[in-house]
Amino acid sequence: MRLLLFYALLLIHCSTSADELMYWSAGSYSNQDSAHREAARIADTIHAETRVQAALTKAGLIHRVLVSASRPNIKSALESIDIKGAWRVRIKTSAQSAVANSQLTEMPDDEAQHAQPGQLEVLGYPVDNGVSDRASSLTATNTMTAKSSYNPASLNGASPDFFFGPSTQNKGRWRSDISFEHRTFQNPGLVNTEQNHASVSLQSEYYRTWNDGNDIFAFVPFLRFDAQDKRRSHADIRELTWVHVADSYELRSGIRKVFWGVTESQHLVDVINQTDTVENPDGEEKLGQPMVNLSWLRNWGVIDIYWLTGFRERNFSGRQGRPGFPFQIETHEAVYESSAGQYRSDFAIRWVHNIGNLEFGLSHFSGTSREPTLVPRFTLENGIPESVVLIPHYDIIEQTAIDSQYFLGDWAFKLEAISRGGQGSRYEAATVGFEKTFVGIAGSRGDLGLIAEYLYDDRGASGPALGQNDIALGVRYAFNDASATTALLVTLIDRESHEYLTTLEASSRLGERLRITIEASLFGNTRSVPPGLLGFLEVLSDPHADLAFLRDEDFIKLELIWYL
Repeated sequence: MRLLLFYALLLIHCSTSADELMYWSAGSYSNQDSAHREAARIADTIHAETRVQAALTKAGLIHRVLVSASRPNIKSALESIDIKGAWRVRIKTSAQSAVANSQLTEMPDDEAQHAQPGQLEVLGYPVDNGVSDRASSLTATNTMTAKSSYNPASLNGASPDFFFGPSTQNKGRWRSDISFEHRTFQNPGLVNTEQNHASVSLQSEYYRTWNDGNDIFAFVPFLRFDAQDKRRSHADIRELTWVHVADSYELRSGIRKVFWGVTESQHLVDVINQTDTVENPDGEEKLGQPMVNLSWLRNWGVIDIYWLTGFRERNFSGRQGRPGFPFQIETHEAVYESSAGQYRSDFAIRWVHNIGNLEFGLSHFSGTSREPTLVPRFTLENGIPESVVLIPHYDIIEQTAIDSQYFLGDWAFKLEAISRGGQGSRYEAATVGFEKTFVGIAGSRGDLGLIAEYLYDDRGASGPALGQNDIALGVRYAFNDASATTALLVTLIDRESHEYLTTLEASSRLGERLRITIEASLFGNTRSVPPGLLGFLEVLSDPHADLAFLRDEDFIKLELIWYL
């Protein structure tokens, strides 16, 4: 805890100063045209200067309506036209970060750092050109489904959609947020675990550019302390990256995060980073991956080549952690197919292109699977199994994949498909679906998105618990208010076992420096099994009991994020 407090004080002290322009955020729209109409309405009604800027958040691509704070009593004027909850945005204009149209962040006061051409940011952390290119397309098609990546910069000088103005040197600055989280579980679980779990986390970014903006350094450390689970108390380097930009290529090296994929219910093609399961078991959180990435930019697409130097094992919750399993996963005894173990180098290549409203990516990965096979090891007593532990086994795999999106008005059709060899016999899996967005539904400010996807895996019962023959149905609602309130509800239904998993994610801004998020998971129609070895054997023998061990893991999570 002393380390956490010292870290927080250090980051607060290290923030730099700059001249700033002040704005009020009066709305966050998923539809660009709606944002411009609202900006025009505000300008005509209260006679204030307005502008619209794009930002990529965890909720997707949004377009913020900003109102200049150069005139006094602007917030009161906004409230007089029924815009409540507006919060201040600071855009830096110093010589080190001067821009004419810099990107917004989700950091304190959303102070916007200078942006490289085409750069977007996710919660204050810049993302790569793959997302930037996708964001440009999404802007034109009014979709709500942009996926976030974690790369330190989007550097495509030929993509000026979100940047106008000169590249200038940034002498470097820190930006940080601290999160207070509480999870409450409905039941004690199979091993009678504590139902209330509290934790605190701190994530920061140090960002610097030089060489006229052609060289970028980013450092994103992360730290969590969990009151119950020792394995969940951990530190990680999410990013430690140097990026060099040239006219036709970009060289990125260090520890990075890369996201591949387009569908909502699962990301089959996303194989670069290891999943951080102690952060969130839904697979959305990732560990930083050491790599060297060379990206060629051509008019026929972008080619990325990845040399992944070293491997990171998947982490799992401890004996007092949740979700709680009736057996221990011995991560320190992990077994590798490769004799080089976690020091083996992996390789990947990806081609991304768009033709009109069609976007697609073709990729191939060769290396150690990020998904371990959990091999049971039994303890025998007089020749009879008495207990079991699971040993992670990491296979060498070859995976070829395609991901694509096609935009047709307010429709977005999506596909992810893979062919993988190395984990037993070669198999194929796919997720296909669509999202239909109703902009300004029923004459309101809000946008409603309806999601439907089908998940297939030809391994059948020997495949994963979810994804063999399942249907995902979801609803996404963007309130388009000043607080950027969004909600996503998805139910994943196993067509064979009739088990289901329902998840809820919602977030909203609470003024300038606070955001609140709510997450919940509900496992339904799962069979009851006895704890320990007997229950483990029952689940192994029943192909329709995939989620039986998780039946008592229903939870709700409340998180308060404070932008320092």
